[in-house]
Amino acid sequence: MKLIPNKSLLKNPKLASTKALEPTFNLANFRRNFESLDNDNYGSWPLVVKVSILLLIGVFIAALSWALPISSKIDEIGAAESEQQVLLASYRQKESRARHLAAYKAQVSQMETQFNTLLDQLPKDTRVSELVEGINMTGVGSNIRFQDISVEAEIENEFFIEQPIRIAALGEYHEFGSFLSGLATLPRIITIHDFEVNNPQPTLEAIPELKLVLQTKTYRSKEAVTQEALVDADASVGSN
Repeated sequence: MKLIPNKSLLKNPKLASTKALEPTFNLANFRRNFESLDNDNYGSWPLVVKVSILLLIGVFIAALSWALPISSKIDEIGAAESEQQVLLASYRQKESRARHLAAYKAQVSQMETQFNTLLDQLPKDTRVSELVEGINMTGVGSNIRFQDISVEAEIENEFFIEQPIRIAALGEYHEFGSFLSGLATLPRIITIHDFEVNNPQPTLEAIPELKLVLQTKTYRSKEAVTQEALVDADASVGSN
């Protein structure tokens, strides 16, 4: 068997000797380089140690740069993106309102008209005596016995005035039902609140007589109060 020599190596013997002397990485040698360092003479350290230390310093500086300014910028970017989403949602909502603004205005105008119509249907005065008389007649027709009908102080709201009336009466369930139905037929707006039914004298010998306590409210227009105040003001000015 004949060995054929490499012609390129024969032509260039220096190249052949260089390739033969090329060092290979050895972990043991690399570790020994670090173990044999002279702390008093940094210039004598091996090149591989110097390069490794420089790389470590570069990695440390890069990590520090990331941890301080870059990470804070990332937080600012995240906060800006969150704010962008909030502003975008607000813009979409306002844009939707703007597109339906004409329809909203028409609905508001219709609601104001309906509300003013309802306010006009309220009486200008309470006429408490007539209302109490109507409640009394309804109770008599329902066979209940009144213990008390108290007219309480008026409550002023933004657009109307409430007149609470407390009622306490004795009777049976069916009579109370007939009485409440009769209240709904009175020619006034009457609402019922906070009613209570109990048996003051429980007995098994006869059908018990129950006690009904309820709060009713009627309403009147606030416009009349304003007009009365204006009339009184004009009268006081005229007298002066």
